[in-house]
Amino acid sequence: MQAGLKAKLDKTPGANAWNHLAPLLGQDLVRDQSRLFLDNHWRSGSLTNLWRKLQADPAIREHYRERYGRIFDHFHDEPISDLPPESSAVFQEKFRQNDRDENYSRFDSGWERVSNEMVILSADPVAAKIKTLRDKHHAHLEMRKLDEEPGAFDINTLGLTFNEVLAFGDRCQAIVAELGLLLTGTSWDPQQYASVHEAQGKAMWKTLAGV
Repeated sequence: MQAGLKAKLDKTPGANAWNHLAPLLGQDLVRDQSRLFLDNHWRSGSLTNLWRKLQADPAIREHYRERYGRIFDHFHDEPISDLPPESSAVFQEKFRQNDRDENYSRFDSGWERVSNEMVILSADPVAAKIKTLRDKHHAHLEMRKLDEEPGAFDINTLGLTFNEVLAFGDRCQAIVAELGLLLTGTSWDPQQYASVHEAQGKAMWKTLAGV
């Protein structure tokens, strides 16, 4: 694909635009990651802020735990056919409680997993780079002095790589997916979506490259 694109763009005005495309896309991704995962402003709906609010009162966790534990209760509302009502009620309650016990255990392990990941995230060096880039380049365009002349913050000093940014996004999406399951009972696999997006992206670039 790279060879095909190079052949199309080489020695054309479009080559300059292409050279700017990857850095601009990378900066957009970094800005969105900071906004979605790291922003700690009280009005933000970021992962970091949501988790902080969930820790405000132990009753919040217990509320979601109880709701998650009873998520399958409705499956055991109907009487069991061919059983007397008394026997059916006993088995219904037994099956209902078994599901609750499994769900409570799943919630506890998932909550602990998210809690551990959030501790790691709070001290993640890549997260620090992303926040710095957002604060000093996108949000405030911080200026520095260079030989007494003002100059923009040099983002190259961060040493932030595309691989770091992409891996960071994968880690955060996994946390969001787990927390979303615990809070809403909705399950989704980030990797499944990633594979679809990857296939679509490759198809687009192959078409543009003519390969």
